[in-house]
Amino acid sequence: MLFPMIAGYDTLENLMIDFFGGSSVPYPSVMIQRRSKIRPSAFLHLFYRFTRKVPLLKTFRGFRLIACDGSRLNLPYNPSDQDTYIHCIKNRKGINQLHLNAMYDILNDVFVDVEIQSIPQMDEKNAFCRLLKNQIDSPKSIFIADRGYAAYNIFAHAIHNDQLFLIRVPQKFAKDICTDQSNWLESDSADTEVTVHVGRRKTKTNLQLENYHCIPKNGHYDSVEAGSNDVDILNLRVLKFPLDDGTEEYIVTNLPKYSCSMDTIKELYWLRWSVETAFRHLKYAGDMVHIHSVKKEFLLQEIYAKLTMYNFSAFIALCAPEHKDDASCMHTYVINHTQLQKICKRFLREKVENVLELIGRAWVPVRPGRKFDRNLRRQSADTLAYR
Repeated sequence: MLFPMIAGYDTLENLMIDFFGGSSVPYPSVMIQRRSKIRPSAFLHLFYRFTRKVPLLKTFRGFRLIACDGSRLNLPYNPSDQDTYIHCIKNRKGINQLHLNAMYDILNDVFVDVEIQSIPQMDEKNAFCRLLKNQIDSPKSIFIADRGYAAYNIFAHAIHNDQLFLIRVPQKFAKDICTDQSNWLESDSADTEVTVHVGRRKTKTNLQLENYHCIPKNGHYDSVEAGSNDVDILNLRVLKFPLDDGTEEYIVTNLPKYSCSMDTIKELYWLRWSVETAFRHLKYAGDMVHIHSVKKEFLLQEIYAKLTMYNFSAFIALCAPEHKDDASCMHTYVINHTQLQKICKRFLREKVENVLELIGRAWVPVRPGRKFDRNLRRQSADTLAYR
């Protein structure tokens, strides 16, 4: 089970030589036979067991900050797998992908919970609701998400489970929340508490309710069954504020005004960007793009294994001594995640002993204001044939 965690870019033959060393190195077929006896659920169980052992070293006013987001994982080319094979560009061969939905602890840099979906069955909003339900018995948290998760069903799940959320919403969604008030968000900034009634039928009684929203039959809203006359009540807080570039942001939350000002809401949402960086570190520093099989069970094994490896290296980094800045330092410093994971993999293979001392050498300066043009290109996993 350790081998898929630390497997990198190279061929399976060379990786096994590095892993076992010496003269008694098994053939790659032996590793494949042994891995076929382990279910992917065993790797998922290991991920959960280890993650629950990671202590909450950093919190925001006693709350965990959990970002929920999704990312596609590029897999080796396999057109026979209809669950992962998709066509992105006309008249060109397709690629294989899975969708990873994740709950990410922003301050402690660990993935708390994950759900993998095939591309035809991808549904980020329902996955968010299921992951949210899994966190009911966990330490109190604030769940932060981007505008792709703007949905009344998500708001209801959080409110009815006594969970706090902060979700960016599109402009139209924010303005449609108060159907009884026209032009209610026309000012440059706003911070308003509203009551929304959600139901399934447009009866005369329901339509007379304040800010009534009718969910269509094919719409998802778990708190009210389709065809029912029941009405659900949601107490929301809607914020609008301008950005430096002249655009405007809209936030829907249930965080109270007396403890979370607009500046605090801005700060919390800005922290959400860390999950995008975490996905990048998981894929490239954590070798998620270097999957070593096309077999579905092996794919899931490696995904869960590398998630566990990411959390292990992140926890080791939390335990490492902070970088001591003196008066001559011009920059603040963060740990190089690529170097961090390489050090942790060598530590697990018993190639190094004093891992904290080596991590102390992996600090790199943060240079604010640096910008680079985004290089958009067709993505795919590194093929197995050219390694």
